[in-house]
Amino acid sequence: MIVNPLSDLRVLDISDGIAGSYCSSLLAEYGAEVIKIEPPVTGDPIRAIGPFPSQKADPETSGLFIHLNANKKGITLNLQSESGATLFKELTKESDIVIESFEPGYLDSIGLGYQSLESINPALVVTSITPFGQTGPYRDYRASDIGIFAMSGRMYVHGVDTDSPLAYGPDVIWYQVGATAAAATMSAIFSSFNYGIGQQLDISCLEALTGNVDNRLLFFEYTGELTPRTRWPGGLPQGAYPCADGYVIFGVGYDRYFKRLCQAMEMPWIYSDPRWANYSARTNNSEAFEMLFLEWLLKRTRDEIFRTCQSNRVMCAPLLSFEELIQDDQLSTRGFFSAIHHPTVGHHTTMGPPFMLSNTPAKTKEPSPLLGQHNAVIYGRLGYTELQLSQFRTAGIV
Repeated sequence: MIVNPLSDLRVLDISDGIAGSYCSSLLAEYGAEVIKIEPPVTGDPIRAIGPFPSQKADPETSGLFIHLNANKKGITLNLQSESGATLFKELTKESDIVIESFEPGYLDSIGLGYQSLESINPALVVTSITPFGQTGPYRDYRASDIGIFAMSGRMYVHGVDTDSPLAYGPDVIWYQVGATAAAATMSAIFSSFNYGIGQQLDISCLEALTGNVDNRLLFFEYTGELTPRTRWPGGLPQGAYPCADGYVIFGVGYDRYFKRLCQAMEMPWIYSDPRWANYSARTNNSEAFEMLFLEWLLKRTRDEIFRTCQSNRVMCAPLLSFEELIQDDQLSTRGFFSAIHHPTVGHHTTMGPPFMLSNTPAKTKEPSPLLGQHNAVIYGRLGYTELQLSQFRTAGIV
């Protein structure tokens, strides 16, 4: 019998946006029963974000929603209505976790704040995700992903001194925050299960990103000095370089790796040359080395360079397109990508879990729910009949 590691957990996800959805997605991936609770009619705002098949917007075919909500059950509920709040409280009685991303104080204003939920279920863990946290002078401020990146200090050191600072790609921040929130949630669950102690987790996006420190922040903390802004910090060669059929990435840096690279190039004499014999010398004579390096690279394909360098224990990797990534031998062998059937979209490729467990594997992928798909199942557990649900729908409660 296959047992999923989190199969004893029941999670209510009332968040919107990527961070909360990704947090609950990680829990669902490993077997937790995650109930995605959406507003009636409109659903989660993510449903309005593409990509959409054939560029035709449809809330049931949003690629982002489908990706973030696989393995979840879906119900609708109007939390702002008195009856909706009552139904939610009933659900929390039999749940372990609530994940929410409302503005600080909003749930309190509708009678669903942590203190209220704790009185119903003292062991409940409530994970609250906001840009700046539940306290502090910025608690009521809003922020985009690039805003959080800028305020975290990370953007200050990305790019080159001669140009504007650079940011990560769109949404990267929210996924990192979601992963942080999932780890924090699992930490709180130990206290809940072992001691019956519930709590509210105050997840600040700014702190989640700042806490995943850049080494240059550590350097400043210990020395008070700012390192230069550079796109590729480290030794030589470092970054993306062209080759015969695309680009390869190098992160060589230390002397021992540079020596191995010279051996891979079949030019061991380079390491003996005073111009490149140590880190400082290579930094001061980078152009001369890169002329030799590029001549070697441009005669070879990504795969040739990758295998040659790896066999010499040099950190090197090909720059892959998304199409190449999906077909990559490593990910294919491990079954990372798989096909899944969605009732509206049909068959599509989906990504696998971020890590593997030998004895309690991740859950087999199930498609994301249609809006309100599991209303009858979930509310049926509470004893409500189809007639009562019909009345709730008419009243705009579910």
